[in-house]
Amino acid sequence: MSWIDAIGAKLVGLIRYLWFLLAFLYLSFKMLWTGRRFGQRDFARQVLMQVYFTAWQALGPVAVLALAVGVFAIVEGVTGLGALSGAENLGRMVTVVVLREVAPLLTGIVVIVRSITAIAAELGLMRVQREIEALEVMGIPPMRQLVAPRVVGGLISLFGLSVVFSAIALLGGFVIAQLLVNLPANVFFGSVLSATRPADVLAFLGKTVFGGLGIFATACYHGMDVGSSPSEVPVAVSKASLNALILLVGVHGVVTVAVLIWVDAASMLGGLL
Repeated sequence: MSWIDAIGAKLVGLIRYLWFLLAFLYLSFKMLWTGRRFGQRDFARQVLMQVYFTAWQALGPVAVLALAVGVFAIVEGVTGLGALSGAENLGRMVTVVVLREVAPLLTGIVVIVRSITAIAAELGLMRVQREIEALEVMGIPPMRQLVAPRVVGGLISLFGLSVVFSAIALLGGFVIAQLLVNLPANVFFGSVLSATRPADVLAFLGKTVFGGLGIFATACYHGMDVGSSPSEVPVAVSKASLNALILLVGVHGVVTVAVLIWVDAASMLGGLL
């Protein structure tokens, strides 16, 4: 029965870890209100800096990935899957592949590689160099000064990059569709818009918002959890990146299942009525 004990211990540890992340995230947002006497100008400046480092500097890699995904989706839809060669089915496939699934996931992975590791390392070094203790001595809450701006700026960045990813993927797919089948712009974009359902938008928002909150809370949590030894910093960076990736994939899976259940329930309810 030892394997059952091991599984139970892992499950309890996972629940405790997620609970700590939720409490950490709640505390960071709570400090925005309780620490409002410190003013909002510096907070806004830090949020904008995080948006610059996370979103603006990542536009290049995200644009390249988006273009590749858009080209791949259209080529597969037009040449590889003959059943999907119609404009309506093609628009539906592009919507599902790009907007609902690939855009939030690949954008989140890019953010993890570029920003999550950097945030964990930065906060860990600040902890080792006792800069966080200095903030506490001066009466400045570290959760408001260091954590909340990174979470808010990171969430804005992830959402903006996901939107840019979707737009570039659609434009790149349209160019390839023009070359392959000479598909008019109004037909292509009209099919994409008509194929986009409220469930797709809901899934996109859910994956972006919950995924963004989760991965940036994970980065800040592990960075702030570093002790006094410099050797703990690379360990924290490794844990932050790996846990953020697992959390991102888990959030995407949960949101996808939840949206599918909601769609099925709504269709069943509509049939009964």
